[in-house]
Amino acid sequence: MLRALITDLTPPIILRPAQMLWRRARGLGTHTFEGCYRTLADAPCGESRYNDDALAEDIAAKLEQLRTPDTHLIFDGEGRSVLPLIVGQLCQRTISVLDFGGGPCTGLRLIADQVPNLDASCFSYTLVETPALCRAIKRRIDPILMERFKTVSFVDICDAIPSTGEDVAIVNASSVIQYISDWQSTVAQLAALSPGYFIVGLTPFTDAPMYARQQLNIPHRHIATWVFNRDEFLSTMRDLGYRPIFEANHDVAATYARAPAKSIFKSIVFQR
Repeated sequence: MLRALITDLTPPIILRPAQMLWRRARGLGTHTFEGCYRTLADAPCGESRYNDDALAEDIAAKLEQLRTPDTHLIFDGEGRSVLPLIVGQLCQRTISVLDFGGGPCTGLRLIADQVPNLDASCFSYTLVETPALCRAIKRRIDPILMERFKTVSFVDICDAIPSTGEDVAIVNASSVIQYISDWQSTVAQLAALSPGYFIVGLTPFTDAPMYARQQLNIPHRHIATWVFNRDEFLSTMRDLGYRPIFEANHDVAATYARAPAKSIFKSIVFQR
């Protein structure tokens, strides 16, 4: 809240240089996106740290945010309300959510904060993350769940997509599909769980042919990310039995360094 207030009140002539200095001090570079490549493998990225134990501990520490409700997230403009909105529509019956690549149980926190009538006895939440992050979360989560929800039985933490998903209502894949080289196989695995709703959130799309770019989002480390052709992605989902029912843009379309065309971050909700 304080950060948003400072951003709103600071004149751009002061804010922009300050943001640039802050990014450089954190090892995030002047520009978020660099380069343009045919595939993720072509992007000259450094050694991945996503399964690094030290980084996993830092991410898992954010579980502490689960202890205290944060009503300010209701008006978050980055698409964080899409998952809670759907859960809120379905919460009159038993509902299960699989949060693929959900970090420190981000989806659970958003649901808990934005669905006031959530009943943990009629709700189940499965987080699928890297092995290192799963280990770090399992060491921390039980007392936090007991404090906030008075039970731990409705949460499952696993490092692979389950082979079956009995009555999975929602698959939530927020800001994750674009980092997977064989994304079609992963999407097919998730769709095989037959969720009623499939959310692809905070994901870069373009109207141009699909391409890859490198991104700085871990300090001093490049990672590769897809920029999906929207029509091709929708066609893939249709072939898996899903149609789009909702789509939201989270910024304005922009052209980054040496990119062939503009791209934009979207959230798309698919229904089976």
